[in-house]
Amino acid sequence: MKTIFLFLILSSVCYSQSSKELIGSWQAAPHVAAGYDDTFTFNDDGTFYYFNNQMNCAKREVGYGGIWELKGKSIQLIIKYYDIEKGGWLEPSDGSCGSDSMLVGSTIVKVMIIPYEQEVLRIANYKIETEDGTDRYTMEINNRKHWYFSKFEY
Repeated sequence: MKTIFLFLILSSVCYSQSSKELIGSWQAAPHVAAGYDDTFTFNDDGTFYYFNNQMNCAKREVGYGGIWELKGKSIQLIIKYYDIEKGGWLEPSDGSCGSDSMLVGSTIVKVMIIPYEQEVLRIANYKIETEDGTDRYTMEINNRKHWYFSKFEY
């Protein structure tokens, strides 16, 4: 009995993952609501995109992207661009937002970053958890739990 218990603990925790296992979207919430929560999408071609929480409808920074590489227990990001809401105005939220106001009449513009910015994401506790009868991959990114989804499209 003791050996089985130990086996279950060891089989549910992976202490080192490969780049291939990170491909997909990792959201800081277990379910998708009216919009994405903070989400990293890692692509197999080495590119990534970070979506800011879409429930904050007043925020001008939509997200950012560039290239990524797994290095040990961290993910090295090279940020090449930001997607920013330009123009528009703030109005009271219509209720579908988590913020008091929402940006209306804006346009998303890609702003290239030169020189590129770098960011290091610390990753830990990559494992499988069972939630609602379904096995789901989870991991901590910078000490915040994220759940795996197949790729989100923006």
